[in-house]
Amino acid sequence: MEFEHEEAMREAFREQASLHARVYQTGVTLDEIGECFSKAREIHGQWSSGPHADQWGYLMSAYEAVRRGSSTTDRFLDNIEVCGAHGCDSGLDDVQHRSLRQAKELAQPRRIRARGHIQRER
Repeated sequence: MEFEHEEAMREAFREQASLHARVYQTGVTLDEIGECFSKAREIHGQWSSGPHADQWGYLMSAYEAVRRGSSTTDRFLDNIEVCGAHGCDSGLDDVQHRSLRQAKELAQPRRIRARGHIQRER
């Protein structure tokens, strides 16, 4: 993936993540929510079917995994950082590694917390 294409993908993904976050802000109208989802679908459509669809899909998957906050994802990200610090091959190409970092940067502030079991009183 050429540098300028990667930069364009990252900016588009940042915008898409921002649009998705916007719909949860207080005071957003139904019309604004519809506009956010429409624009996000348009961005996704442009990248999910083009020549860089695989890299876009990897970034989407990484973002969702980090956003959901599974312990497996946390360990995976930690292992990649440790591998990189020790000069080991993580098995990822440079674009995938940067995608994981971007996913972590964008998702962790909005991370979904897993709900525990809710006990009902009798």
